Amino acid sequence: MLVRITITVLRISVLLALILGIVFWTGNGDSLRAVHIVLGILVVLTLWILGFAQAPAKGGNWGLAVGAFILGLILPIFGLGQEGLLPGSAHWIIQVIHLLLGLAAIGLGEMIAGRCKRLTQAATV
Repeated sequence: MLVRITITVLRISVLLALILGIVFWTGNGDSLRAVHIVLGILVVLTLWILGFAQAPAKGGNWGLAVGAFILGLILPIFGLGQEGLLPGSAHWIIQVIHLLLGLAAIGLGEMIAGRCKRLTQAATV
C-alpha cells in the first residue's frame, strides 16, 4: 500500500514539475517557481521512500536504495544551483541536464515500484 501511494505521488509530482519546467523554459510563470521547487522536494522525498521501503525486504536491493538517495541529493542541489551555471546562451544545456535528472528520478522510482510489486507477488505465491 505504501509503495502504491508513494509511486502515485511521485508520478503526479514529476508530471506537474515537468509542466511547470516547460512553462519556465518558455519564459513564463516565474511566479510559480516556488511551486516547482516544492514539487521537486516531493519528488526527492517519494524517491527516497520508495528506495528505502524496498531495501530491507526479502529480495530487496540496497544498491537501488543508495542510487535513489544519491539521485535525490543531486537533483535539488543541481536544480537550486542551476541559475549560476553556464549563464548566457548555453544555459539550455544546464536546463536539459536538470530535465534528464528529473526523468531519471521517475524512471528509477518506476523501476523500484515494479521491483516491489514483483517481490510482493512472489511472497504471496
